[in-house]
Amino acid sequence: MTSLVARFGWNVFWMGRYVERAEALARILDINETYARDQSEGPDWRRVLDLYADTDRFRKAHGSADAAKVSNFYVLDRNNPTSIASSIASARENARSVRHLISTEMWTHLNMFHNQMGKLNQRDIRLNNLSRVCTDIKLDCQTFEGIAEGTFFQGEAWCFYQLGKFLERADQTTRILDMGFDRISETETEGRDSIHWSVLLRSVAGYHAFRSLYPAGSSARDIAGFLLYDQEFPRAVALCVERISTRLRELESRHDHERHARVEEARRSLAFTLETGLGQRVTSRRLHKFIDDLQIALGDVSAEIGKAYLLST
Repeated sequence: MTSLVARFGWNVFWMGRYVERAEALARILDINETYARDQSEGPDWRRVLDLYADTDRFRKAHGSADAAKVSNFYVLDRNNPTSIASSIASARENARSVRHLISTEMWTHLNMFHNQMGKLNQRDIRLNNLSRVCTDIKLDCQTFEGIAEGTFFQGEAWCFYQLGKFLERADQTTRILDMGFDRISETETEGRDSIHWSVLLRSVAGYHAFRSLYPAGSSARDIAGFLLYDQEFPRAVALCVERISTRLRELESRHDHERHARVEEARRSLAFTLETGLGQRVTSRRLHKFIDDLQIALGDVSAEIGKAYLLST
């Protein structure tokens, strides 16, 4: 095991996770606001709190959930470890520890992004401006990813960055699908269903990719299958799992084919959970249970990677 793994792998791994997490949360806040534009009662911000299991913690600190409180909690609140501001700050701190391993361009962009987040205030994230702020955050995250793709030396550190990114991406895709499907399943008309399907797909930048496969019409099974199993869409869970498997094989090769049995066991369990699928009938309840199982399996893979490679002294 090299000194990189023992000293810096954890920082690179979590740098990738935190940037991916910030982008996904911006997507979720945006989709929640967008879903509510045609509803007189406005957005149900409790959905976002439930999605991240933050309901009890939020209520203790802020009471009832409304647009101002929840958007501040998830965009600006540094005391909330799941907020976008906290994620970008954590990504920057991890990047600071590995400045000698990442490119100057990566560090410069992440540092500027962090400073821009620090300038935002509650007035900036009012409901009528929240979508624009979320769009800017998504673009900054995507810019960082593009810079990393073009400038990050693709050695061992790159493997850990990719592992963190794709583990987080798979987890966040399941969250967005769960949230979107639950909302869609409550609609009453075909027209409203069509609008919500479109919003869900656009929230993961998958609308045009999906339409290239399904030019006319859409069903619950088609969209769930696309986001879970498509092998060519970058945010599909199956593609993320394939990338995770590839990076783990690369790490084994770099360590003289040393195979970590528990990592492989967790990876196989994740692949098996995904392959067993939803069955023929897709319902909100079945999808929620399946996504719970996937998220547990993803968490197990992350934990075993940490034990095998990143937490050794």
